[in-house]
Amino acid sequence: MSLPPPSAQCLIDFDGDRNNNFTLIRLVLAWAVLYGHSFPIQGAEGYTDPLRSLFQNSTWIGAIAVEGFFAISGFLVTASLLKRGAIDYAISRALRIFPGLAVCVFGCVFLLGPLATNLSASEYFSHDKTYDYLSNALAVMRMQWDLPGVFTENTRDSINGSLWTLTVEVRCYLLLMIVGLFALLKYQPIASIFLLALLLFSVGFYSDIPLIGFNERWARPALYFLVGVAFYIHRQYIVLHWKLALACLGLCFFSFGEDWYKFVFPACFVYLIFYAAYAAKHIDLDRTMGDISYGVYIYAWPTQQVVASLLPDASPYTNTLFATIVTAILAWLSWNYIEKPALSLKQQLLRLRHKGKVLPTRPGVESP
Repeated sequence: MSLPPPSAQCLIDFDGDRNNNFTLIRLVLAWAVLYGHSFPIQGAEGYTDPLRSLFQNSTWIGAIAVEGFFAISGFLVTASLLKRGAIDYAISRALRIFPGLAVCVFGCVFLLGPLATNLSASEYFSHDKTYDYLSNALAVMRMQWDLPGVFTENTRDSINGSLWTLTVEVRCYLLLMIVGLFALLKYQPIASIFLLALLLFSVGFYSDIPLIGFNERWARPALYFLVGVAFYIHRQYIVLHWKLALACLGLCFFSFGEDWYKFVFPACFVYLIFYAAYAAKHIDLDRTMGDISYGVYIYAWPTQQVVASLLPDASPYTNTLFATIVTAILAWLSWNYIEKPALSLKQQLLRLRHKGKVLPTRPGVESP
């Protein structure tokens, strides 16, 4: 395969470029999940998501948003693993995921639960399921969906139905680290063969893939994670050009409702993400708002459940409006008082490991 002409901008030309739009893109994706969930959570009769007709039953907005998250994550964490090694990679991933998640889970159990349950305080705190829910903070075990007596009158009784994707993501991180330890990503020809072989293997034997294979629902986000990894490995061949972006946009749109959707949409959609991240005008949310996308994602569902319980006759759009306001506040608090300090701790740990020699990282660059 020949390299693009020198004048063409490829993904590799943006290595280390922190003037990207990943923070904005992740925020839009997180809000899209909130919007998409407002319809099943509110459960109002006569309302259907208008985007479903646009997608012609090929997908829905929440799935597209989650898949976008996984593609970005696969791309960025592959860079982290190859540039810094497995130990730094593990430290970075743990401190990005677990502090914010732990506070969210403990808040649901010890604040939201006692206020929202229809049980007495003694019944709630003596129930086994109350403490079983704390295992969600580890994001690797089987997910616990509900708390005793909480949201039982709502259309959905789950406390935070979005957290299952974090379990998939953490397991994808672990698989990637294992692959990296065997140097299967270090050399591009080997990495290309391995990624193609893994993709082909998953078509017929997905259930045999370690860590993620036992749940077919995890296959789609894992695929987008793999696409993100592949984009990073082959970044010197991926040209970012508006004509290609326009072609990918058209292919995405016309694939809805077609049998070839699942073959075309992943690569085209992921290309559009990276075009928007690097080739579009930079919008610096990190300096103004911070990277609140992770907080929006983990706090949206329980907030929407509270709105649905307080306003059972409201429309999904009302749920979206009130939940957006409250979730944004919680996400801002989470970023500034939990996630950002954790990232600072990460830098301290990495400096200790490298005796003060560590590449500077601006908060919000890496994917949650």
